[in-house]
Amino acid sequence: MSTSWDNARRHVRALETALDSKLSAYSRLAASIARSSSGLGGSGGGSRDDIDDEGIGGYKLVEEEVEELLRKLEQAIEDLMALINSPSQPPSASMQHAAQTHRDNLDDYRRDFIRTRSNVEQSIRRSNLLGDVRKDINDYKSGRSSATDALLQDRSRIDSSHRMIDDTLNQAYATRSDFASQRTLLGSVESRMGGVLNQMPGINSLITMIKTRRRRDTVIMGLLVGHNMGTAESKHDQGDAYVTLCPVPSTRSVLVQ
Repeated sequence: MSTSWDNARRHVRALETALDSKLSAYSRLAASIARSSSGLGGSGGGSRDDIDDEGIGGYKLVEEEVEELLRKLEQAIEDLMALINSPSQPPSASMQHAAQTHRDNLDDYRRDFIRTRSNVEQSIRRSNLLGDVRKDINDYKSGRSSATDALLQDRSRIDSSHRMIDDTLNQAYATRSDFASQRTLLGSVESRMGGVLNQMPGINSLITMIKTRRRRDTVIMGLLVGHNMGTAESKHDQGDAYVTLCPVPSTRSVLVQ
């Protein structure tokens, strides 16, 4: 019995050592998850994917390993209790105390595991809640940003329309000013034309007098030219008559004489 007891107790101690190490790792993982959930969305927080990781090193795998060790330890303690409960060889007080100590240790491991698992679940729920809240906030900000961008675009279009209207009004004012200047100029031209038209009767009279003088001068010149030509022809006719009455002697008659 002593050999069986020693072997069974060494097996229980080995399981307790492994379970203690695994629970310590699980507690550290739970603390890490709690920090990640508290800082989710902050500068130093982890992501929800890191918290929900169920692969190697994830909390689910550690939970399964702890649960498996608890089952093995419970079975090993039951085997140990079976040895000390043998009616053929009554156990000693030290054996009973050792068995009770192992059973108390198993209960402590279970309580630690349940408490740590509860903390992990609360941290995950908190991280999920914070993640949902953060997502809602981001969605709200995104929607608000989109609405703000739309309003800014509308404002920009309105400002552009105002600028176009101002340019059109300025052009209209400039055109009106040009029209006013042209109207003033046309009024001045019209006034001058009226003055010229008012002076036209005198000008017409002057032109008529000039034309009359020219016609008179032309008539006078015509009369003078006609008179001179008549005088010249009369003198020419008188010369011809003189020649006829007094013929010039020929050269032969002069020689004969």
